[in-house]
This record gives sequence, C-alpha cells and structure tokens, in this order.
Amino acid sequence: MTRAPRAMRTLEPRGPRITKLDWYMVGEILPLLLSGLFAVIVVLMMGFAFEKIGEFLSKGANPLLILQYLVFRLPQIIALALPLTMLFAVLMGFSRLTSDSELKAAITSGISPTRLMLPVLVIGGLVSVVGFITSETLQPRAFIEAQRVFKDIVLSNPRIVVQDGSFFKDSQNQVIYIAPGGLLENGELRDVTVLQASSGQVPSAITRAPTGRILRDEGAIELLRGIRTTYRSGDARPAMVARFERILIPIKQLRGGGNLTREAVQTPLPELVERIRTLASQGLRPNVEWVGLNRKFADPLAALAFAVFGIGMGLWMLKSKQNLGFVGAMLFTFLYYATTTVFRVMGESGALPPAVGAWAADVLFAAGGAGLLLAARDR
Repeated sequence: MTRAPRAMRTLEPRGPRITKLDWYMVGEILPLLLSGLFAVIVVLMMGFAFEKIGEFLSKGANPLLILQYLVFRLPQIIALALPLTMLFAVLMGFSRLTSDSELKAAITSGISPTRLMLPVLVIGGLVSVVGFITSETLQPRAFIEAQRVFKDIVLSNPRIVVQDGSFFKDSQNQVIYIAPGGLLENGELRDVTVLQASSGQVPSAITRAPTGRILRDEGAIELLRGIRTTYRSGDARPAMVARFERILIPIKQLRGGGNLTREAVQTPLPELVERIRTLASQGLRPNVEWVGLNRKFADPLAALAFAVFGIGMGLWMLKSKQNLGFVGAMLFTFLYYATTTVFRVMGESGALPPAVGAWAADVLFAAGGAGLLLAARDR
C-alpha cells in the first residue's frame, strides 16, 4: 500500500485546533468571570456579615471564630455566584466586542458563529464542572464546619442568644423574659419569667424565679427556688401554685449551635436520594428534596445556557447596532436570579413539577439564546 506524498498529506483536513481567536475569546471572558466572581463573593460575604456577624461582634463574640465562620461559608457563596458571574461575564464580553466592532470583523472575515461559540462553551463547561464539584464535595463539608463554628460562637458568649430586657423562646417554644440588667457577666441570671402558651392565648403556666444561671455544657438555663403557676384552660384564674428548688429550661440555640439551615441542594447526593426514598415510602411528597436533587445539576449547567444566550445576544446586538452595556448585563443577571427563585419556590410548593421548578430558568435562557441566534441570522 503506497503512502500519500508529503505535500498531499499536509492538505488533508485536520480536526478542530486551538487558534489565536480562541485564546482571544478566553482572554476576553475569563478576566470578567474572575473579577465578577470576586465582586459577588465580597457582596455576599458582606451580606452574611451584616445578617449575623455584626450583631455577634457587638455582643463580644470571638473575632477569630467569626473569621472561621465566614471562610466555611465561602463554598456556598462560590456555588451560588458561579452561574451569575458566568452570565455577567459573557454579556459584558460580547457587549464590548460588539461596541468595538471586533465581533463584526470576525464575522465578515468568514468565522462562523458556531466557531465563535466554541471557546465560550468550553469556559461554560469548565464553570459547570467546578460548580458541581464545589456544591457536591466542598459545600456540604464546609456547612458542617460552619455549623460547628457557629455553635462555638454561641457557646463562647451566651449573650448572643440569651438576652435581658427582651423576649426569646426555648426548645419547647416557651417564651422567656429576663428583666433588664438581669444577665450578669458570669452567666448568672436575675428575675426570670417563663410563659407557656400558644400564640394569642392566655398563658397556661407562668414560671418565675429570682435567680438562675446559664449552663453552657447542657445548653440550658437553670432556674432556682421559684414559683410555677398553672392556669385553667382559657381562664386567667390560677388552678395550682407550686414552688420548686431547681428546673432546667433547654435553649435550642445553645444546644444546636444557632439556627443555620441547610437547603436540600446543599445535601450530599447519596444522602438526598435516601431522604427522598424515605419520605416517599411514608406517603409524603418530597417536592423540596426533588427540586434540590434537580438543582444539583441545573444550577451548574446554567453556565452552558448562559454561553448560548451570550453569543445569541452578542450577534443580535451586532445586527441591531445596539450595545447592552454594564446596566443591561446586570439587569439580565438579576432577571436570572429572580426567575430561578420564583420557579424554585413554585416547584417546592407543588405548584409546578419539581423538575420544571429547577430547570425552567436554564431552559428559558438557552431557548432565548437560540432564538436570538435565529433572529440575528434572519436579519
């Protein structure tokens, strides 16, 4: 069998290869992606800080524990921020390429839109992989550590959850009131009142104690030498008055380490699947868990939908001679966040099938990008 001449072999078609245009597109999108990710992380970290940390620090919480808590919340923020910053980066990148006529020059030189999409799709695919790995491996472990640190923050300074001069609840939903100035620095308590009643009803029992103390290791308040008055149902007249030497009142925040809640999407995949099976076997409808299971894949893959939407928007802007700009990119980013939130809530409530609630935003943006590509081609 004869071999083809060398000159003929060099003319044989070759597979796709990385070109300078690919690196140029990567250099256009990647810095915007990284800078946007950094900005979103800072904003969300500030949100966490203003939500809880500022109050904790004002009550004397350990700053090192606060820093650890923020670090362990970082994987959750990254998993949330990656799709949003991908959309922002693609829209801003193609807006700049359109305004500087670079996209027009590429199209008129014979480069097809499909070829222009390739590096953007590769970036979107990598972002999807990073997002899935982060949400499935780092995020669940970091949440457990954040819960542990949050508990240490609370236990190191019970004033965070046990306050004087205000009402708060215990593990049994009893309302506790400590007189102003009744919480001393050493954890001793003065003039404590505990109300046991349903919302809007006359208390069924009132417990009063002149002294008490916070038991950190047991996660409870100890009341000493007090009086418990029990009332008839719906009547303000006392039915029984009893004295006690010592009682314990469990405080949920002291026992559980705060009120951090983990969404279904933050639960490891095997554990989430097992929870769905358990709830289904009990005759329950695990809509929240099903939405979370679908979101484990829908949220990371949103980056690919944004790649399609971005190139479609870029070509449409080229044909219509319009420029999206920073405000437009932010508007579409907010639109995705609002859309995915609305559909997620509807899926969790059962108003929509869970799969629709998780995937609707991705499908809408991908379909919108495909529609913009067709509109740009027709024009």
